[in-house]
Amino acid sequence: MNRPLALLLAAVAVSTTGCGTGRVAVDPAGRQPSPSRVAPPAAAPVDFDSVVRPILHAKCMPCHFEGGQMYASLPFDRPGTIRTLGEKLFTRIKDEESRTVIRAFLAQPGS
Repeated sequence: MNRPLALLLAAVAVSTTGCGTGRVAVDPAGRQPSPSRVAPPAAAPVDFDSVVRPILHAKCMPCHFEGGQMYASLPFDRPGTIRTLGEKLFTRIKDEESRTVIRAFLAQPGS
């Protein structure tokens, strides 16, 4: 994993999970939770402008950004375009790290 992306993903994970701790399911009987009773930490929202757009800019410039040949029909600086295309973006985005980030963005409710 490239270092800036790894640092960004780590920072997002820590900031949204309370220093890396997951939420613990409460047992009505008062017993200590077993590992199977520990709820996974909530997934951090993936911001389009600060996380996804830079990936697309690095891989899809100059064609799909302002001034490019494909910008009028497929502007990659707009979240709606990316949601519409979904994983069809992966014809040009081959590395799994970028795909994972984009999949997380696509899994979020649209705005």
